[in-house]
Amino acid sequence: MAPDDSRADKDDAQRLIRRALEALQGAFTVSPVPTGGDEDQARLALPALVLATEAAAIAVLDERGGVIFANPKARQLLDLNHTTPPGDDRAPDPPSELLAFRLVAITGTPLFDARCEIHTAERGRHVLSVNAAPLPDSGNGPPLVALAMTDLTGQYDYYEHALRESEQRLKLATEAAGLGVWEYDLETDTYHWDERMMAIYGLDESQRPVTYQDWLALLVPEHQDRLHAASSPGAGRSERREIEFRIRRPDGEQRHIRAVWQGIEDPHGRTQRLVGTNEDITEQRELQSELEYRAAHDPLTDLFNRAKIQQLLRAAQAAFTRHGTPFAVLLFDVDHFKRVNDRYGHGAGDAVLWEMARRIESVLRETDHMGRWGGEEFLVLASQTDEAGAKTLAERIRRQVAQTPFEGVGTVTVSLGVAAAEAGTSLETLEQRADRALYAAKHNGRNQSVRYSRLPETADDGPAAPAR
Repeated sequence: MAPDDSRADKDDAQRLIRRALEALQGAFTVSPVPTGGDEDQARLALPALVLATEAAAIAVLDERGGVIFANPKARQLLDLNHTTPPGDDRAPDPPSELLAFRLVAITGTPLFDARCEIHTAERGRHVLSVNAAPLPDSGNGPPLVALAMTDLTGQYDYYEHALRESEQRLKLATEAAGLGVWEYDLETDTYHWDERMMAIYGLDESQRPVTYQDWLALLVPEHQDRLHAASSPGAGRSERREIEFRIRRPDGEQRHIRAVWQGIEDPHGRTQRLVGTNEDITEQRELQSELEYRAAHDPLTDLFNRAKIQQLLRAAQAAFTRHGTPFAVLLFDVDHFKRVNDRYGHGAGDAVLWEMARRIESVLRETDHMGRWGGEEFLVLASQTDEAGAKTLAERIRRQVAQTPFEGVGTVTVSLGVAAAEAGTSLETLEQRADRALYAAKHNGRNQSVRYSRLPETADDGPAAPAR
């Protein structure tokens, strides 16, 4: 090529760059760059700088999307081996992902900071930020579009790597915590579950729930209304919500689930999605129930312990004071129990207490409560009854214990004292009255029940002398 031809090509390229830069500046600069003096000189020198630089990526596309100019940085980004002067039909095509920008030349509308992911044979995947502006019609050529490109691949790779690490940490954390993660699209009524959710519910892929009703059907029927009320439109969907319920797995096993979720709003403040977790808390609830049971029950007889029966007595006293709901107390113990322990051993004595508790429970009403008061002494809270009714219950208990011999021990009997709540009487006084009636039953020969109201009048309700 002759030197003059080379110089002409360079001049054409510089003029094209100047047009491209002016178009980009006009489209994306809010305030025009001042001109005059040094600024004009720098402005005139800029096309030559862009032509040679490897920092800025500038390219010009024709109306077909062909590259009619690309500076060194652009050729590197777009994997172009050559450029072609304006008007040459052999203008190389850029990666197909850039072809959409040719519409800028046709519509005359610039695009600012458009994200574009391209794939080239030499450089592979690249992420670009592209500013595209139409070139003003020079009067002697087809419409063109100027592109200023910034390579964001490094930033995207960094953040994608950080995101993958974050997702991996989240996955490990949720797996370690036993959490299943779900998302619900309210507009499409579509659920998305992770694999941990499927494991919690004991489902295989063919059973994966898709809609809200699919999920609701997995709950035990008595808990479906609870979940429906908590997730209804008026239940504060955008707020953090938490609820516990039970599910029934396909194999019939029931599990306790704790669900936590929160709504994600769209720009208009409408709840668009729900995102949350499920946790299988079956073992926690079973342990909690076991601890609560043991805290309220006697370990030998499985009856209520003294603390629990006193709690029930206080509740009955409050109901009597406020509403006049009657109740009575039956206090009883095993006659000559020390002889059983001495003759047959404490193991046999423990067996007698356990069996006696089962026998008495069989004759109690659903509204009655029985507890171990201490040693071989027991108390029954007879609800919704007066002293006469409690006396009838006491006799049923006495006969139930005595009528069948205990294995290895023989016949065992109990003595009972009965006292009913009265206006102005404290719980302490009521217990003392039942104890006095029990003492009278013992004193009168045992294996009998005595009502406090049938005792001879006494000066006070102080504690009775023991005679077991």
